Amino acid sequence: MWLAAVVLTTLLGGGGADPWWSNAVYYSILVDSFKDSNGDGLGDLQGVTKQLSYVRALGADAVILSPISARSMNCDTPGTTDFTDIDERYGNLDIFKGLAEKAKKLELKLVITLTIETISSSSELFNFSAERKSGFEDKVVWRDGNPDETPPEEVGINHWIWHDGRKAYYGSSRNEAVLNLCSESLAAMLSNCQCTWLKRGIAGVLLNPDFPSNHECGVQLVKKMMVSATSCSRANNLETPVILVESSLGAETSAKYYGEGGLGANSVISYDFASPAKRPAASLALALHATLLFPPQDMIPTWLTSKRNESRIATRYGSEMVDAIILTTLAMPGAMIIQQGDELGAADTILEWASSSKCWPIPAVASAAPFPWDDTPTASFTSGEPWLPLAPNYRYANAKTEYANELSHIGVMKVASAIRKSPAVGPYLELHRLGEALAILRWGGSGSLLVVSNFGQEKTEAVLSRIPGLPAEMTVAASSGGSSMTLGSHVNLEKNLKLVPGESVLLIGPPRHCSGPGPVDKIASKLSEGWQKINKYFGNL
Repeated sequence: MWLAAVVLTTLLGGGGADPWWSNAVYYSILVDSFKDSNGDGLGDLQGVTKQLSYVRALGADAVILSPISARSMNCDTPGTTDFTDIDERYGNLDIFKGLAEKAKKLELKLVITLTIETISSSSELFNFSAERKSGFEDKVVWRDGNPDETPPEEVGINHWIWHDGRKAYYGSSRNEAVLNLCSESLAAMLSNCQCTWLKRGIAGVLLNPDFPSNHECGVQLVKKMMVSATSCSRANNLETPVILVESSLGAETSAKYYGEGGLGANSVISYDFASPAKRPAASLALALHATLLFPPQDMIPTWLTSKRNESRIATRYGSEMVDAIILTTLAMPGAMIIQQGDELGAADTILEWASSSKCWPIPAVASAAPFPWDDTPTASFTSGEPWLPLAPNYRYANAKTEYANELSHIGVMKVASAIRKSPAVGPYLELHRLGEALAILRWGGSGSLLVVSNFGQEKTEAVLSRIPGLPAEMTVAASSGGSSMTLGSHVNLEKNLKLVPGESVLLIGPPRHCSGPGPVDKIASKLSEGWQKINKYFGNL
């Protein structure tokens, strides 16, 4: 059996108490599809407030809300119209205040998503920029020209649209005007917006500062927003906020968002577990290795189970892989984000079933299926007609059914999220490829934690004895649905661990002890032998 190992050492904190975000479990809520409180078929902030206790019960430490800023009511001119106002379809500031108070009571941190890449062409900001109003001239990406000569293609711009009033072209992406992230006035405005939200009770923001035509502008924007956030929190006696960054530029480039000397993002989200196609164990291990090595010292990525507008685990990998992704993600050092519905194994919906042509705040995507609270006709998501059809598997993949079953996907997540906060989980990490299985070992604490998952298409046997220092026996703390390994059973690590495709197991045991002389001892022993031979040689002369 061939084995490959990558040994990594991560220190979670540099002395003193670690900030809350360093090891947090985030639950990402799509407000549109979480819970509808007024029967209009669309999720809202009142619904989120009502069901927030569910998130806490999963073991989450924080909530990330999808964008709730005011958006255009006209689907011909989509996009944000006001960064600090709340879209009336979701609620208002009073309702948001109630949500923030409920989160605080539940000891849940509240993070909001600010969409800073684009703006609606019907917004005041865009119109002021088109009018060249002082302070707004360069907040949108403009290119001079004439109606007969379209500017050359640029990365990040889908197409150029001529504006008669300004006599220039503006960059457009997904029918929204592209903001100029190099603009100093835009950076100041976004910093002020961030401070406004911090004073409303949020603990941080999630941003995508990618500006492909000039990546350095995005890096500098994050730096300015971090400086501003720190200043705002100090001036208003608030807890130090977090800035999470999502980026599509790859691990090496996006690592620049961390900045230097702590003046940058607190963490950059990794998509290693959210790739469109399932990766083999070796490929995944190498990707995780690279993602961990690119950030500056003491900075660790935040791991994500699924991207917000792309397929959920059950749809892109199959339902048998749900527990494997959740367990491996929770075993990694740093924070993690579980996408709404992934803890259920919820599938994407079938958009062809949609019957409404109404202009909703966000585009209809299959992964935005309404959250299934139970197996009733509307899954208790709404008392009306859901804005999107329910997922085809909601009759059994729903919160009520799974929460009552400790062997369900929810049961697995609850156990794993609790264990990752245990002192048994140390700061040291090792990644091993064992056949088609990926093994994640955490050690250096009061115990050892080992997650082994089969990412292959066939049965595999993991030779756990090839990992040095493990105890002879470990206990099953959680296992994937259908696994032959029952909770509380003991696993003899001298025997091969047989896993079917998608099968995953979380093992816990006593502290790791590497018996026998280590590398330094062996080198010292060889040097000693060499000196003895040299002394003997010269002694005989």
